[in-house]
Amino acid sequence: MRPEPAAAGATGSAGAAAPLADDWRRWIAENKLAGVGDEALVAAMAGEGIDAGLAAAEVAAIAAHPCFEASERLARRLAKLGSLLEIRHSLAALAPDAGSVERRGGLSRTEFLERYYAANRPVVLTGAMDDWPALARWGPEYFKATCGEARVEIMSGRTRDPRYEINCTDHKREIRFADYVDRVTAGGESNDDYLVANNGFFARPEMRPLFADIRFPEPLDPERTDGRVHFWFGPAGTVTPLHHDLMNVLMAQVRGRKRVTLISPDQTHRLYNEIGVFSEVDPEDPDYERHPLFREVEPLRVDLAPGEALFLPVGWWHHVRALDVSVTVTFTNFVHPNDFAW
Repeated sequence: MRPEPAAAGATGSAGAAAPLADDWRRWIAENKLAGVGDEALVAAMAGEGIDAGLAAAEVAAIAAHPCFEASERLARRLAKLGSLLEIRHSLAALAPDAGSVERRGGLSRTEFLERYYAANRPVVLTGAMDDWPALARWGPEYFKATCGEARVEIMSGRTRDPRYEINCTDHKREIRFADYVDRVTAGGESNDDYLVANNGFFARPEMRPLFADIRFPEPLDPERTDGRVHFWFGPAGTVTPLHHDLMNVLMAQVRGRKRVTLISPDQTHRLYNEIGVFSEVDPEDPDYERHPLFREVEPLRVDLAPGEALFLPVGWWHHVRALDVSVTVTFTNFVHPNDFAW
């Protein structure tokens, strides 16, 4: 990608070559690290009105700079890691079930650990929520009758901000829970308002009756719940953009359906991960001009129904869309180690 043409000076007022803007210097460095040849870089810059002599001199100067030499060493290390990821992905693709996520019922703790948790492999657990009172009770009227007067924190005004998840602190607001329930149920499909994980919902004493309506499937530790059990509630159309978590997560669907797009960590080098845990790619509508490497990505898709729980392994990329008014509970309190260095 080239910088905006306005960033490039062609000639000064007296006809001399103007200094090259830093945006162009960054562009040269990034493209050289990506393997683009010097002649192609100079030709591209000349096509944008930059003096060819100046362009050639800048390309040579960047190549000789000690900082660029250090960057080349780091780029070679990253390239090797990318090659290892490619190999792992190619080998994993040989498995007969590589293109789907298993649905399993009645898993023992040992089998879950060996086949999924330790193997960093997603799975949908069926039957694990059959004893939840929440499956029968949770709904708009029950929410309002049980804790409607409580204040809750939601994310609001998300549709006007393309980076609403990254800028989540700008969208926080408090609202009476009963009023939010009405907004969700009467407002139709929308991604504007969402009650999401970082709301401290179950930490509020008023929400303990709802907490009592959930149970802890076999892989979870019911003695370690503080800050590890989260409540999500929103209308059809709410979206959590493509990202990965820093630990393993169990995503239990109570009401409505959610469509989860999953991408293995071995595809990370194709996901344009520029900020934190977020990808720049929209897997529902990818822009291959901006993100050409995403053409090679092979997502998995799961439609999660009420009563099903999806195990999201640490590092797996996922994009989530609510297909209906949706209530979800997520857990990170596994009995197995779940704290990792990033």
